[in-house]
Amino acid sequence: MTGNEAAPLRIGILGAARIAPSALIKPAKGNVEVVVAAVAARDASRAQAFAAKHGIAGVHEGYESLIADPEIDAVYNPLPNSLHGRWTRAALAAGKHVLCEKPFAANAAEAREIAELAAKSDRVVMEAFHYRYHPLALRIEQIIASGELGRSSPVVGRV
Repeated sequence: MTGNEAAPLRIGILGAARIAPSALIKPAKGNVEVVVAAVAARDASRAQAFAAKHGIAGVHEGYESLIADPEIDAVYNPLPNSLHGRWTRAALAAGKHVLCEKPFAANAAEAREIAELAAKSDRVVMEAFHYRYHPLALRIEQIIASGELGRSSPVVGRV
């Protein structure tokens, strides 16, 4: 680093999920601002194998250990849907940012609770719904707004 650059965001993965390579690990390898620094799994040997396969330096034997690691800035939560709320809350309580697979909450009440926790903690919680941020979505909005497909209905116009 030249002194003007910020340290990369160090992300830990909760679980050795099949979605993690395409959703996080491969994209992170092309971004100097991010490093996938650790993985945790219920089975330590599975975490070790996953880390070795994907070039992840750190391995934790449990989710609590990864969340408590002061070297981790953010947590990627691709756990089963029923565990999203629990581990997102735990990560926020530990001062971590969270990228959670969809759905990030089980219901509207839990979503409000997590949003309030995030606001109080000054941490970012984001649902991994990449389609909304994909360049294709922007292009679709531009085409609809341009009228090139005709007049938009009230429903279609709200992308």
